[in-house]
Amino acid sequence: MPHTEAMLCAAWLHDTVEDTNATIDDIEREFGAEVAELVESLTDVSEPMDGNRERRKAIDRDHTSKASPQAKTIKLADLIDNTKTIVAFDPKFAKVYLGEKKLLLTVLREGDKTLFDLAMKQIAI
Repeated sequence: MPHTEAMLCAAWLHDTVEDTNATIDDIEREFGAEVAELVESLTDVSEPMDGNRERRKAIDRDHTSKASPQAKTIKLADLIDNTKTIVAFDPKFAKVYLGEKKLLLTVLREGDKTLFDLAMKQIAI
C-alpha cells in the first residue's frame, strides 16, 4: 500500500493512547507532529459516561469521519486485521463487531481503495 514513514509509525502506535498512560503530547514529543496527528485521528474519543456501546461507537465514528485519508487507510488496515481475529476466535462478538464495522466503513471511503474494497468483502463473512 502507498504509505509514508509517519503512517507506519502511527500504525504501530494507533492503540497506544487508548491502552497505556501515554498521551498525544507524548507521541508528538517522541515521534513528531505528523505521527501524533495521525494517532489522534485513530484514537477513540468516547468515554464510558457517553452512553451505551452504540452511542460511544457513533461518537468515535464521527471523530474518524474527520480524519485524513492517510489515517483512514491505517484504520482500514486495522479493521481488516481485527476482523480476521474476531471472526476466528469470537464468533458471538463477531456479529456485533461486523455491524459496527459496516457503519464505520461509511466514513472510511477516502482511505486506500484496495483496503476499502477488502474490508467491504469481509462484511459478507
